[in-house]
Amino acid sequence: MDSDGKLTLSSGAGLATNSRREAATGSADSESLTTFEVSAAGGVSRTITSATDVPAAAPNPEYCDVKGTVATSGEGAGANLAGFESRLPANWNGKFIFNGVGGLAGAFVSSANLVDQSLFLARGYATAITDTGHLNTDPTWEIISAGEPNTPKVIDYFFRAVHEVTLATKLLVKDYYHTTTIAHSYFDGCSNGGKMGLIEAMRFPSDYDGIIAGSPWLDPVGTSLWGLKNMKALLDAYIPLPVFATVGAAITKQCDAADGVADGLIQNPAKCAFNPDGLVPETLTQKQADALKLIMKPVTDEKGNLVYPGSSVDNLGQFNSSPRGPVSQLETPAAAPTSARPWRGAMPPGNWNLATGILLALGYYDPSVDLNNSIETNGVVKPAALKLIYDRLAADIPDDPSKYGAFFSRGGKLLMYHGYDDLIISPYSSIWFYEDLAEKNGGYEKLAENARLFMVPGMLHCNGGSGPNAFDTLSALEKWVEKGIAPDGITATHSTSDVVDRSMPLCKFPEQAHYKGSGDLNDAANWSCPQKDQSILASGPNGNQAGLGAGRGGARMLARSSSKGGN
Repeated sequence: MDSDGKLTLSSGAGLATNSRREAATGSADSESLTTFEVSAAGGVSRTITSATDVPAAAPNPEYCDVKGTVATSGEGAGANLAGFESRLPANWNGKFIFNGVGGLAGAFVSSANLVDQSLFLARGYATAITDTGHLNTDPTWEIISAGEPNTPKVIDYFFRAVHEVTLATKLLVKDYYHTTTIAHSYFDGCSNGGKMGLIEAMRFPSDYDGIIAGSPWLDPVGTSLWGLKNMKALLDAYIPLPVFATVGAAITKQCDAADGVADGLIQNPAKCAFNPDGLVPETLTQKQADALKLIMKPVTDEKGNLVYPGSSVDNLGQFNSSPRGPVSQLETPAAAPTSARPWRGAMPPGNWNLATGILLALGYYDPSVDLNNSIETNGVVKPAALKLIYDRLAADIPDDPSKYGAFFSRGGKLLMYHGYDDLIISPYSSIWFYEDLAEKNGGYEKLAENARLFMVPGMLHCNGGSGPNAFDTLSALEKWVEKGIAPDGITATHSTSDVVDRSMPLCKFPEQAHYKGSGDLNDAANWSCPQKDQSILASGPNGNQAGLGAGRGGARMLARSSSKGGN
């Protein structure tokens, strides 16, 4: 904003001046802005395709909405274009935040924490987001033809686009506000967006001062193999939705009080001892019980090495807020459960589509491969498939705990969270990763100086669920980075019809929220996060079945290295 109160794009940086009046009338300057290309410092080339003045609308201030493309190149791949959108508020606070995107990307749809998103412009952040170099309207963007990847688009999706768009949009922010510095830069994303933030920390540690990574897709290959295992278990033994509800109620009845309080919320599902066989024959057939036990188990290689953890028993009842029902299956049985296309012409479940995108399009480079019969059996992955897919997606997997030293050593802060009821990414994958990070960084207390994990009882994938699932991670990160005040607990709320009906603290791992013994169970004031508590590390039969507990460290890396040996 200039001295006349006009929103401008710096002509000194090669961007045409654009006042509010000019933006509204479509002046010559505004027209020239939409086609002007800027070759910025460091070899970054960006093209502005539109710049629109958006009037203030509470709680957001007036801002300039800039869209364009960044020419990406290098990292062993050819050139491509990554789309971006940047919002530049009139009340800029001197800071920058990048929005992660979910799934397989391809659109400007933020996956950042929903509470955080509502604060970005209101607090004066300049924001950015990218489609990562492809459009989600293109169903075969990953490949040129069967067996031939579209390498520039794949590498952009893996990591290149986020980094290069980060550089380009930071320059845009500096140009726009006539400044040479940005006070702080943050990244905020969930699911694939959480993965994007972790890859930034691992590969480009100087891009961001602080990163929020929710329900991170730490291992897209392992997650897809886990989802495939779970869906195939239900293909073999379909369980109707009302029966799933009964299963969920039985789990809550058995496990709820294991954390010391019967409040309808399971604080540590790994401590549970639920056995589906106990519901046979009144609720389940033996085949259905066996299917649930398979869902609870981890993915392994043929030698028994762990590849990916099993499912949290907390949501074995498959509750999901989606109108299409559970992510793991549809409301009716598959028409052809043993065929390559179990649902024939009907839309498959979301996890099946993700597995197709990761394992087939990005792994085999061929979506026609028989996903149902070619890759795994009962959670045991075939050696050739394990090697091929992990080799080809290695650049998309940020779960190596040895690669975060540079980010931590420069003072970078990592704030992670994950819901125990997640049906898309096993919550135990975040626990695996954090435990390994602690092992590599001097233990939990030392690691907590730079990285903290908050597990969320009763939360689904990224948000929603029966437990408190709305919380502000942006403020927690700001205080940590800017004032040195690390978050020991973050207050979360649950609402029904927009009315808050429960609150409680989320504690940093491995601490568990404890009820003080009196007062309203639904009020966070009556709960605490005891310092140095390690209750979440306690693992009972269900946690052990899922691959938690002592002796697991580094197991997934062993499975991958074994596969590379051709075993």
